[in-house]
Amino acid sequence: MNEQDQLLSRIQSAARDALDKSRPYFTRFLTEAEQMRISVLKFPADLVTGFYGGEGNKDAVRNCFGIVPAFYVNDESDFPALFPVKAITFTFRKCDELTHREILGTLMGLGIERDTIGDICITEGKAAVFVTEKLAEFIMDSVSKIGKVGVSCSYGVDFQLPEKQYEELSYSVASLRLDNLVRNMANCSRGTACDRYLKPQLVQLNGEVCDNPSKLIKEGDIITIRGKGKFLLSEIGDTGRKGNTHIKVKKYK
Repeated sequence: MNEQDQLLSRIQSAARDALDKSRPYFTRFLTEAEQMRISVLKFPADLVTGFYGGEGNKDAVRNCFGIVPAFYVNDESDFPALFPVKAITFTFRKCDELTHREILGTLMGLGIERDTIGDICITEGKAAVFVTEKLAEFIMDSVSKIGKVGVSCSYGVDFQLPEKQYEELSYSVASLRLDNLVRNMANCSRGTACDRYLKPQLVQLNGEVCDNPSKLIKEGDIITIRGKGKFLLSEIGDTGRKGNTHIKVKKYK
């Protein structure tokens, strides 16, 4: 059984336990590919399920998944509050700069596993990091400097998280095959899309490597092309006179 199948097996087993033993279950932070796999699973009506990336982080990329017996949840606000996720804000001088890589490197340098760390959101003089609850106190006690930058730590998010920025793009494609979309997104010929990006496995679909040029893409799918960026297929529109399909794409900035 591969890792993906093991994950789905654990989720299904946890759902049975949640029903039989009235026991909530929460994963660690999941990749986009793992979230996509879980999102197609079906659960009984007396279970509440969903993803959560942390306080105020509505556009989270890395999320935990929760399975909770329905009687735990009286209204929508109850469900997120059950997740064992904490936010920590690092505050530093506005004249200093920190990168996602520097913050992640500092945390993993403490022996922290990647799947216990969620999104890292950075703005001027502040950075919010979402982590599993068990690690929060350890991080608070252990981190006073990231790289050469001194930081102070506090629980929660005390600033407006930056919204995800996109560039809106429109294309007319002959079909919704992956090679057609890569061709447009990478601004190259269809042959080049296959030879330069697909065959060398430089394309990911929803977080997993995909080298199948005929794979059909649907709304909501995320395509990442190494060296070209990350794209969300946001809308599939009408078919034009020549039979091409009009699509809208959001390119992550």
